[in-house]
Amino acid sequence: MIMWTLPFFFICPVLCHPISTPLHVSVYYRPFETCNIPNVQLVVIQKDGIDGALLDDGGGRDFERNDSQNVEIDRKLTEEFTLMREGSTTLLVPAESLRTNVPPRTPAFFNPAAKLSRDISTLMYNSFVRLHGSLFEKVPITLADAFSGIGARAIRVAREIPSVDKVILNDLNPVAISAARKSAKINDVEDKCAFSQKDVHVFLNERNSKKKERYVIVDLDPFGSPSPYVDSLVRAVADGGLISVTATDTAVLYGKYPKVCFRKYGSKPINCSYSNEIAVRILISLIGLVAGRMDLSIEPVFAHSHRHYSRVYVKVHVNSNEANKLIDNLGYITHCFNCGGRKDHRLVFPSPLSCSTCGKNNNADENKLSIAGPLWVKPIFNKRLIADILRADGNTYSDRSIDVSRDDNAPAPKYRDTNLTLRDHNNSGYETERYLLTQSPRSIDSGQASSQKYFHKIFQLFHIAGQELDDQPYYYTIDEVGSAMKTSPSPMNTFLERLSQGGFRASRTSFRPTGFKTNASFEEIKKLL
Repeated sequence: MIMWTLPFFFICPVLCHPISTPLHVSVYYRPFETCNIPNVQLVVIQKDGIDGALLDDGGGRDFERNDSQNVEIDRKLTEEFTLMREGSTTLLVPAESLRTNVPPRTPAFFNPAAKLSRDISTLMYNSFVRLHGSLFEKVPITLADAFSGIGARAIRVAREIPSVDKVILNDLNPVAISAARKSAKINDVEDKCAFSQKDVHVFLNERNSKKKERYVIVDLDPFGSPSPYVDSLVRAVADGGLISVTATDTAVLYGKYPKVCFRKYGSKPINCSYSNEIAVRILISLIGLVAGRMDLSIEPVFAHSHRHYSRVYVKVHVNSNEANKLIDNLGYITHCFNCGGRKDHRLVFPSPLSCSTCGKNNNADENKLSIAGPLWVKPIFNKRLIADILRADGNTYSDRSIDVSRDDNAPAPKYRDTNLTLRDHNNSGYETERYLLTQSPRSIDSGQASSQKYFHKIFQLFHIAGQELDDQPYYYTIDEVGSAMKTSPSPMNTFLERLSQGGFRASRTSFRPTGFKTNASFEEIKKLL
């Protein structure tokens, strides 16, 4: 790292205003291997010997936030934001995001529909620290949220997981970070939170050179594909730490744009009935390949797919010997659109391939036999961690984390003192009233039933994943079996019982309610049923 201190006596393009007195700007140059990262970042601005408050504008440049910007941000937080309850945490969120199907990105982004993802994250992080916290006795348990937005996920972790010592939130949007600060104050976790406004690569790489300062847990939840950030991500996590990664470019990963998928993920998808599991395994494969370049090995612990996103949880280890085994964990899937047959293959396979059931091959019948991969073909669920979640949280999480008598998507409940407001002291020292909390409109009975049903759904997901044949990288659906046999599909339990009685392994899959996994071929399934 190289540092220069440069005097400026002219109109500075970084600060965008005339400078009449000497200004010294310390410029740090940090080289990166990852592309699309600014090479120069201004990290300290000194004017008349006083450090300025810094923001990052997204191009690697920092600048002072003036009073008018602070006033405008305060106005937006007052007029365009509202409070809502999620879990046991009160969040300051854009009001418009609660009224529209597609949450707007301005003044800040918040997606209420991602509540399931955040609930699962809270369970996963809590269990991870419970099982593996002893590995980090000499360092604080830290969580870094690289794209924190208004801080919904990170503030919930700070509030709901006491064993996490420090939460660091990063986002380029100053309005989002200001909202996150307010939420931290409301939930009394200010001392537990730190805030950053930097380019995500800068944020993730700034601790790379100091192993003891790397984060124990790192979350990456960007708009679209996470592929540009995976290099920086695996550098930022401690040995034995956990990374959680979200991909929302599902059209790419589900096979609608296979060329784009290959360019971004180095893998070919298939648009078929189990595309959501293929997407998850492609994402894990990308993380493994990037980590392997740095002598790091990975261990998937959980994955799920819901609506518009795929999300994976992966442990990262500094272990070149295990990294060398990556080739054994990757492979391909062939899917025959002629007969419905599917099969997984090792990373190196003979070509041309042919369907083991009907004989169609991938050369002569290009539109019949399709290949997906390379992708992760080994297990993706840590059954010990899932069992820990079910044992420790299955019966108590709803009572401990939320008030089940309330609707989580409704505004936060009214406090006993109806005149109570949240107050904020700004830089000028004056006090303004903000954000009067309002009561949920739903009845207690309705809210309780809704919450119980919701949490039953979450733990049913974990229960199925805990019993799933996750070494099988694809699944079948009862609908496609019924369609192939030209009859109404049998109940799921009937499918599983007949497969087990026929000597085959069989289980449900967490990726689809009507899906099941088995080592029986498609033809063998039809014969048994």
